[in-house]
Amino acid sequence: MIDVELPEPHHVTVGTVGEPGNRTFFVQAQDEDALVTLVLEKQQVGGIGDLLAQLLARVDDRPATDWDRAAMALRDPVEPRWRVGELGVGIDDEGVRFVLEFTELLLVDDEADLDELPEPREVRVWCNQDQARRLAAHADELVGQGRPRCQLCGRPMAADGSHVCPSTNGHGRLTR
Repeated sequence: MIDVELPEPHHVTVGTVGEPGNRTFFVQAQDEDALVTLVLEKQQVGGIGDLLAQLLARVDDRPATDWDRAAMALRDPVEPRWRVGELGVGIDDEGVRFVLEFTELLLVDDEADLDELPEPREVRVWCNQDQARRLAAHADELVGQGRPRCQLCGRPMAADGSHVCPSTNGHGRLTR
């Protein structure tokens, strides 16, 4: 069930609130009538960037090397409607417009009657090539701004570099 569709938004972005290691990720789109904010996982933001980049490579391989990062900021109020469970990214037949589809995450307890669950809500956002290019680059940059990764196991480390690495069985200092 489509809750909101934004066919011509003037603002489409991803962003965070909080410090690395304790960030909440959001996707946000705005047109003349509505501002829609949804909560995402970090991996979903990365997926948006990767999928858009793949689709853009099919129609126009110019990367977004410089864009106005301040213009990509989240707009107030950052009040999410719901958490995203599934997302999809697509392109129209002409390769001119890209679509982002977000489906609500419904939490179900073990005793719920699956036949009586509400239908998850959906938000559909259409972007032009320039918006898609900026969003892909911005998503990639945002995901990369997280905590530093351990060279041995790839897991996130604390800001001060401390980390209990399974590769060292939690003993000794990390050396490479």
